[in-house]
Amino acid sequence: MIIVGIDVSKNKLDVSILLSNGKETHKVFENNQNGFDKLISWMASLRIKQAHVCLESTGCYGEAIALVLHQQNHKVSIINPLRIKAYARSEGCRTKTDKVDSGVIARFCKALCPPAWNPPSLSEQKLKDLYRCRQNLLEDKNRVSNRLEKFRQDQASIKIWQDLLASIESHLEKIEVHLKELLLRDKTLNKQVELLKTIPGISDKTAIAILAELPNIESFNTAKEVAAFAGLNPYVRQSGSSVKGKGRLSKVGNAQLRKALYMPAIVAKKHNPLLVEFSKRLAKKGKPAMVIIAAGMRKLLHIIFGVLKSGRPFTYVRNDLDG
Repeated sequence: MIIVGIDVSKNKLDVSILLSNGKETHKVFENNQNGFDKLISWMASLRIKQAHVCLESTGCYGEAIALVLHQQNHKVSIINPLRIKAYARSEGCRTKTDKVDSGVIARFCKALCPPAWNPPSLSEQKLKDLYRCRQNLLEDKNRVSNRLEKFRQDQASIKIWQDLLASIESHLEKIEVHLKELLLRDKTLNKQVELLKTIPGISDKTAIAILAELPNIESFNTAKEVAAFAGLNPYVRQSGSSVKGKGRLSKVGNAQLRKALYMPAIVAKKHNPLLVEFSKRLAKKGKPAMVIIAAGMRKLLHIIFGVLKSGRPFTYVRNDLDG
């Protein structure tokens, strides 16, 4: 299969193709529909009927071209940029340009053959957009509230910040309405939210955050794969007898999902019977508080995987090992 590597930026796409004759060809296209059409025409002129296309996860900038190429029946893989960076170092790459990066991405794809990306449904994409919009507005609300506290005398300045704060709060209310309407229309998403809420420590908002940031659960085969996607898998630094670094989270994954799990893990540590016993065992071993929370986040994500994969609500059965 022909390999295509795409370095995505806001305004352009640097595309490198590894041809069947061993040569590499490169072109630049606009990151818009006109550029997508030209890219597809270029691939057709090279008689490429099906390719494995690889690009970095760059948020909204790469989503459109990924979807277009998927609809053209190409295999599309979206990769964490840190993996591409590590691969570039393994090649001894000393130059960093968009053209070079697209070639690195193509060679990474050829060497490691990453799994195919499954695009979200329309409802899943709407949920993600609404959730991230809400998160951004909440951050804006905090910034405006902090700035408002600094103005004590000038009433005109105070009024401007108060109006801006009221506008943000109004938009947040509208988002909540849109989220409720979306869940009422989409029975699958609504069922998943209700399933997640059976897990002690997970509320409506947390359930929405998890579903917004987690791809379709059918994309994963094991709970370990989900933990790796979130960057909650352990990273161990050890070599021979001289290098024995402390274990830590890899953090090579979705930071938004880790953020969404942080507070629920703290709550679950006190109220979820499975995590209560789990946390006590770690504490008896002398593990620091933050290590226990991180382990709780990973454990909670394993439970989430089990609930969503099975389609059954959370249940806890105590056994003799839990004491």
